[in-house]
Amino acid sequence: MGRGRMNGLRTVIFAYSEVGHLCLSELLRQGVRVEAVFTHEDSPGETQWFPSVAKLAASTGISVYAPGSLDDKEYELVRGLRPDALFSFYYRSLIPERFLGLPPLGAFNMHGSLLPKYRGRACVNWAILNGETVTGATLHHMVRRAD
Repeated sequence: MGRGRMNGLRTVIFAYSEVGHLCLSELLRQGVRVEAVFTHEDSPGETQWFPSVAKLAASTGISVYAPGSLDDKEYELVRGLRPDALFSFYYRSLIPERFLGLPPLGAFNMHGSLLPKYRGRACVNWAILNGETVTGATLHHMVRRAD
């Protein structure tokens, strides 16, 4: 999507870590309407390494949620927001399948490798351990199974 097409897009974001912070920042810069951010509780042991997604979202007036799991309450909240798209940026939990069908444009995940190589967690670590000199990221439609 080009810049003009992103402006006004209604989204719900599931994000954590530096990648989550960077992706949320970019969507905001592009004029995307972020209706809510779901993240994980900030841990001082981790946020010393990367900025807080929750703090970024809250600083721009976005509602922030950090539930222990994504259940009926969260589903009804997301459904009520009527997002055009969902995005997951290094969110640590699988998003339940019923959430994925809510937005008309789909649900998308940012994966830290050039899929299908290095599926699953710690993809950057595996690329380094295997001596890769080139890697990248993949934005893909989410389905029931993990990438």
